[in-house]
Amino acid sequence: MKTRSSQRWRGRPGGFDSLNTTYLFPSDNPWGIPALQHATLDYLPRWLVPYRTRVRSQEELTGGAVHFFLDDYRFETVWNRPHKALEALAPYDVLLTPDFSLYRDWPLSLQIYNVYRSRWCGCFWQSQGYRVIPTMSWSTAESYGFCFLGVPRRSVLAIGTAGVNLNHPLEYQLFVDGFREMVRRLEPGHVLCYGPVPTVCQEMANIKTYPTRWQGIRAARRFGVQG
Repeated sequence: MKTRSSQRWRGRPGGFDSLNTTYLFPSDNPWGIPALQHATLDYLPRWLVPYRTRVRSQEELTGGAVHFFLDDYRFETVWNRPHKALEALAPYDVLLTPDFSLYRDWPLSLQIYNVYRSRWCGCFWQSQGYRVIPTMSWSTAESYGFCFLGVPRRSVLAIGTAGVNLNHPLEYQLFVDGFREMVRRLEPGHVLCYGPVPTVCQEMANIKTYPTRWQGIRAARRFGVQG
């Protein structure tokens, strides 16, 4: 019969803090969602590169930013192993916060959790000296009560439309409604959009659009990014 030894409990197991409670950041809302610092207009990147994309440049990477408009499983490491993930982020100065999914058929508790994770990663990176641009996402009007929390007003913001079917009436309306609410609540200084954006949204805010990975492969190569 094996007995429990105190020797085995002198160190903490690798997954002892899977919720990252070792680092708790200041919050300005009842949910405790971490509050990000303001992103100014000098953060505006000339190009965007997906997380963990190889770069074929021997020169210092300047003028770009890392984005997370990918399937969630491709960037879970930024939450599960935040210190390890810094190795892939080290070449860059500007980071967009992770775009953890908010699906409209998910329980609101899961959606709140993903908003928390996105803001937490942004605050963690800011604590490490990175410049961070908040990535915004929403689902239905029910998400408006939490999906904009932790983001300062008049900041530079980022959104993505690569996974949104803007030709579908419901998805189009949900996107436009959420965009309008984002502008009303946060009054962004500028909005970076990865992918096309409806014309009606362009009339609501100053928008800088970026091609998606496949649309912009030639442009990306000019900056030394290997797809």
